[in-house]
Amino acid sequence: MKALHSNILKLMDNIINKIAANIHAFSTSDKAFTRCRKLNVVDLVKLILNMGAGSLNSEIFHAFPDMNLRMTTSAFEQQKAKLKPECFKEIMLELSRESTTLQLLDDKYLVVAIDGSDFDQPFNPKSKNIFNNNEGQVYCQIHVNALYDVLNKLYLDLIIQPHRKMDEREAALTMLENLDKREKDFLVLMDRGYSSFNLIENCNRLKNCHYLIRTKAGYGAIKEIAVLPEHECDIDLSCKVTSLHRYYMIHKDTEKFLHLIHHKKHHYKAVRSKNTYDQRWDFEDLCNVKFRVCKFRINPPGSDDEWEVLITNLDRNEYPLARIKEIYHLRWGIETSFRELKYDLSGVQFHSKKDQFVYMEIYAHFAMYNAMSLSVIASSKPYTQGKYQYQIDFKMACCVWRRYFNSSDNSDKGFTQLLLNMSFYLTPIRPGRKDKQNLKNKLVIGFPYRLAA
Repeated sequence: MKALHSNILKLMDNIINKIAANIHAFSTSDKAFTRCRKLNVVDLVKLILNMGAGSLNSEIFHAFPDMNLRMTTSAFEQQKAKLKPECFKEIMLELSRESTTLQLLDDKYLVVAIDGSDFDQPFNPKSKNIFNNNEGQVYCQIHVNALYDVLNKLYLDLIIQPHRKMDEREAALTMLENLDKREKDFLVLMDRGYSSFNLIENCNRLKNCHYLIRTKAGYGAIKEIAVLPEHECDIDLSCKVTSLHRYYMIHKDTEKFLHLIHHKKHHYKAVRSKNTYDQRWDFEDLCNVKFRVCKFRINPPGSDDEWEVLITNLDRNEYPLARIKEIYHLRWGIETSFRELKYDLSGVQFHSKKDQFVYMEIYAHFAMYNAMSLSVIASSKPYTQGKYQYQIDFKMACCVWRRYFNSSDNSDKGFTQLLLNMSFYLTPIRPGRKDKQNLKNKLVIGFPYRLAA
């Protein structure tokens, strides 16, 4: 077994005890947790971390089989109200920093992906997350922006926004600036929604940042990209952008590929789509934004999505077009991780309507994902049997982890038994599979309809 940590159960307990020792930094009041209660801080944090898809009463029942130690749901809610959601974000960050043998691309780059995902919370008329869709439906929805280490399968940062106020580019820039402070070279992978001159130029100027961003190839594409020939190409581009409306109006006819950045000081439209123009520009009034463009075919000739275009600042000699395709494919890891977190880890099943408590559970699920991911990696080895290689079934790994985490045994022997139980459940790895995305709305499951088991 690959020993990233001697004992992740013990590591989790150490982090939780560290949080408990400094609980006033994560409590809503200086007087919180000063009195002796049946539900102490350590047990409270572990209970929230280990919540699944069951009802609140069933979660408390499984966490405290001894009736003398069990509390009512009302007592649990009162204790939970004393905690800040950032308590669980800190646990997630602590776990992401614990890995000592990180996998790097070509032993140089930490490969991260940035993407967002929506979480529907139980409807609360007092919520700040109320959202009206195009069909007139009213519900509560949260947008979670995540920074994910795709090779080591760890979440490194999160930013939560109400869906109606979400700004993925702003969140991405904040997370990239935080990551750049670590003074380690990294390569960030981003999908089409993040392509903007402001974000590209920020990435160009960050000391340790390399990027690979998917952008539009046809209608709505950058003008220089839209006129590229209908064949594979790999070229360098320099786009001249300005935030000066007067300069643009004077020179737009003589300078064919001049771009006007709709900065907030020069653009007075009250409502605009998040997918259209930049709402922010951090640089000079006139600026040349330089990047490398890679265009290649992904579908048969004549199809709607025939071409794919990626922009990057990676060196062409070191990373030719064929290698760029392979690297960008790694971005799908964050999509898989969202699915595992939401449905294998029950990350969409909340146990409260209040915004603060929903944020708390979201952070807790991401923290548990990191803990289980570290355990899966620690128990992983090449499993080959017949036609396929095999990997640990993440859904069953969640079941195993919950059972051992709920027990008070964090000994090395107990952790070894946890790894052996995880290794018992395997699933084949089938590379190159292609399934059409089945996009449909996922409804919130009401509190009366939760699992009793």
